[in-house]
Amino acid sequence: MVPARGKYDSLLVTHLPNVRYLTGYKGSSGCALITPRRRYFFTDFRYREQARREVRDFDVRITPGPALDGCCRYISARRLKTGTIGYDGAHLTLRQHQLMKKLLKGMSFADAAGAVEKMREVKTRSEILKMRRACMIADAAYKRLVRSRVVGRTEKEVAWRLESAMRNHGSGPMPFEIIVVSGPRSAMPHGAAGERVIREGELVVIDMGASVDGYCSDVTRTFATGPLPSKLAEIYRTVQEAQHRAFEGTIAGAAAAGVDALARDYIDAAGYGAAFGHSLGHGVGLEGHEGPVLSRGSKAVLEPGMVVTVEPGIYLEGLGGVRIEDTVLVTAGGPEALTKFPRALHELA
Repeated sequence: MVPARGKYDSLLVTHLPNVRYLTGYKGSSGCALITPRRRYFFTDFRYREQARREVRDFDVRITPGPALDGCCRYISARRLKTGTIGYDGAHLTLRQHQLMKKLLKGMSFADAAGAVEKMREVKTRSEILKMRRACMIADAAYKRLVRSRVVGRTEKEVAWRLESAMRNHGSGPMPFEIIVVSGPRSAMPHGAAGERVIREGELVVIDMGASVDGYCSDVTRTFATGPLPSKLAEIYRTVQEAQHRAFEGTIAGAAAAGVDALARDYIDAAGYGAAFGHSLGHGVGLEGHEGPVLSRGSKAVLEPGMVVTVEPGIYLEGLGGVRIEDTVLVTAGGPEALTKFPRALHELA
């Protein structure tokens, strides 16, 4: 797999998820260079054996220092015919950019940000199988949660129990820190699990995901710990319907902005538009958050093989919040929720 060349002749890839996608390398230090003639992978001594085992279809080079430094010095010393070098301006640090320009003085460059990410948006069958497994692991953790007691436990304790359950079922590293927010704190869309003790008669929002061979899942459910005040029950029903409408519209050929509008317009008509301030969703794959984005300003059009989240929410400061999220596969025949745990309001003991 090689990104299509545009305003550049060679491509220097430094963002590790992109490096992994192209080469198969799973380590934490390395970069790839694709020239018109050859493909190179650079890393340091620590990853020598790992690179030789994992990297496919690239000439592996071990550098005495940082991978990008070694790559630039190799280009210069070998006088490689690279032409214009495309680089990822979205992920290259200022220091790295300055170093690249210094070591490759006189060469021409072009910002190729998003070139590999665009390739990653449509998943292969193998990638989808890994994501199915990651979704199954998250679903299993939710099933275990509803059989246990959470009232009287801290948010942090619940988060740790969920992570342990997913790890025990085969998950790799968590794609992101598990969110467990309860009571009034559930109005914080990305609040970190804290020391608050979960009480009866309130909402608990849990946002989590598992990973399998680097591929992620992302799923949110909102639970009740007993009968709810009427306002909280109302916003749950509103989000549930909004999520259903957007899910049904997550089809090949649909404009991402249009799918966002399916949920947003319904929530707005219910009088809660100001309480839904984030985008409807985002892509999932080697990263928990990647393209395409489902938002009001998105220019993306959904294609078969894309995997996205559908996650509307309503957040009422001082009272509580609701979010319902699924990882959804776009297919030629319609949307498929890869996360299967029921969206109905579950009551936790």
